[in-house]
Amino acid sequence: MKRRFVFFLFVMVVESALFSQVDSTILLQGIDVIEGRNTQTILSTTPVQTIDTKSIERLPAVQLSDVLKIFSGVVIKDYGGVGGMKTVSVRGFGAQHTAIAYDGIAVTDCQTGQVDLSKFTLHNVNQISMNNGFDDDIFVPARLFASAALVNITTLSPQFLDTKPVNIDFHFTGGSFGYINPVLRIENRIVKRKNSSLPLLSSSLNINYVQSKGDYPFTIYYGGVNDSTSRERRANSDVKNFSAEGNLFFTFNSRSKLNLKLYYYQSERGLPGAVIFYKIHHSKERLKDQNVFAQLHYENRFNAQFAYQTNLKFNYSYQQYLDPEYLNSAGFLDNRYFQRELYFSNTFLYAPHRVVSLSVSNDLIYNNMSMNSEDFSKPQRYSSLTVLSCLVDTRHVDVRAGLLHTFVANRVKIGEPAGDVNRLSPALGISVKPLLKENFVIRLFYKNIFRLPSFNDLYYRMVGNIDLKPENTHQTNLGLAYERLFFKKKIGVSVGADGYYNWVKDKIVAIPNKNLFVWTMLNFGEVEIAGVDVHATFDYKICKFLSINLLGNYSFQYAVDKTDKKSKTYGHQIPYTPLHSGSASFSLLTPYVDVTYTALFCGERYAFRQNTKENLMPMYVDHSLTVAKDFTIRRVVVLGAKIELLNLANKHYEIIKNYPMQGRSFRVGIHLKW
Repeated sequence: MKRRFVFFLFVMVVESALFSQVDSTILLQGIDVIEGRNTQTILSTTPVQTIDTKSIERLPAVQLSDVLKIFSGVVIKDYGGVGGMKTVSVRGFGAQHTAIAYDGIAVTDCQTGQVDLSKFTLHNVNQISMNNGFDDDIFVPARLFASAALVNITTLSPQFLDTKPVNIDFHFTGGSFGYINPVLRIENRIVKRKNSSLPLLSSSLNINYVQSKGDYPFTIYYGGVNDSTSRERRANSDVKNFSAEGNLFFTFNSRSKLNLKLYYYQSERGLPGAVIFYKIHHSKERLKDQNVFAQLHYENRFNAQFAYQTNLKFNYSYQQYLDPEYLNSAGFLDNRYFQRELYFSNTFLYAPHRVVSLSVSNDLIYNNMSMNSEDFSKPQRYSSLTVLSCLVDTRHVDVRAGLLHTFVANRVKIGEPAGDVNRLSPALGISVKPLLKENFVIRLFYKNIFRLPSFNDLYYRMVGNIDLKPENTHQTNLGLAYERLFFKKKIGVSVGADGYYNWVKDKIVAIPNKNLFVWTMLNFGEVEIAGVDVHATFDYKICKFLSINLLGNYSFQYAVDKTDKKSKTYGHQIPYTPLHSGSASFSLLTPYVDVTYTALFCGERYAFRQNTKENLMPMYVDHSLTVAKDFTIRRVVVLGAKIELLNLANKHYEIIKNYPMQGRSFRVGIHLKW
């Protein structure tokens, strides 16, 4: 694998060097409406939240999880530090119900079913969007329909000035506890098209490295008469991440394009132990990850009526878990896991009328997994996803309907496989626009979807159960949203509220047991989730050189166990789901500096199934301040700097019980484009 990585990096660097000629600046794209940090797509049949690259740059954020924390209805599980594992759950569903798409193609992990958000950096991101239920765009692969929520990461596409065929973008960030993060992006216009601003062939190379000691201090409160405390430092929380991504962009014409992507990621990190009263377990466990994938996207919009796209992907993942303190007959514990996936998708779009669009998409997927153990089952999974979709878009009413067919065949080389799956999953969304001249909408949607047990759920030693049933979910949502510009478009206001009710049968919940790698799978049977998401943005352009942005999100989530009335946990809130949570930010934008204050609020929640005082985790508020600005020199050079002050109150809160987050810290970055 190391040889493959060296060869990959060599090819990418040589290609960039060959075509590097003249300096240029990257032209950033924004999103519609106002320059809001977290604008809502008002007219969608389902709640959608988006944020663009300009707004991301103002936030105290270096990873995808940092951005998603400001979205309403989102719960991030964070085990502390830059290298700590981070997963996202939306509206009370587990992380396995949230699909992560990278440039329109899903990122997957058949072993655990959940994607670690800490591997995604932000310097190559153009826009991040999150959909509850489904996207109004029906011209997407079937796999993006087969989840309760979707986070879509859209990366930057090269844009060039006529006389400058090369763009170079360099970031360097350093901070507390040994944090170092250099980033390099090179874009090349390889073949220029005559009489067009779109290049026929272009490329981009992105190289990112992250290193952190993670040895942040924290305080242990022992309680008792004297409320004794001790000051400790986090141990075995270091991380080293490296990623490289190469892209080729073929733009045949304004309707047809082909994109190729080659991605490499490797990580080595410690797994810090739990901090429990007087005992601090200084873990020596290590986790190594490697991931390589290649993907192809071809799209052709033949005319106003017909469009076609195809997606191909090969994904390989390697993970090594080392525990020097766990001894067995072969020595210390050294587990190595290998995942492979082949993915092929075809999507057809037909619009017989200006208000009606139809699409059909079929995805074929093959997954397998192996490990360095002779008695491992070596599972294989063959999947076929087919979705029929319809979109009716009129002046007052939009209707989005879809029917997903899922067929899954499970096979193993050793032992008994889990059963096959053959299901239909319907979805329906309606939005009503009663006022044509106003961006006001009333929306309603229903969706039935399920998630298959992961390979760990089914086959993991001491945990796996081949008789596990898929989680079956029903989602309903009723909401309204309003957006308007005032005073000659100097003031923009956007407000929205969505009430929802979700019901989950045979819910599987993963809770860390021995450490961050060994989990216990708990089946709650039935879970009832009711909640409200509220958002508001306010943008005021005071004058040509001064403006302010305000953003607020609030979420209420009532997610309780409804399995057995005789159980001690009946009617109890499920673990790590706060009843109240929210975020707020205020930005002051000037010609000289942009200042952003951000606050994240998380209410009380419980670490385990029983809602007892011993399991209660206190609420917390995380305050951060960002000062940043980019200056353009003669339109071809951009010079910028950013200072981030994190956790200003130095609050040593816990998102996961016994895993303290870092206190007050800082990051300083410089930015150069030419």
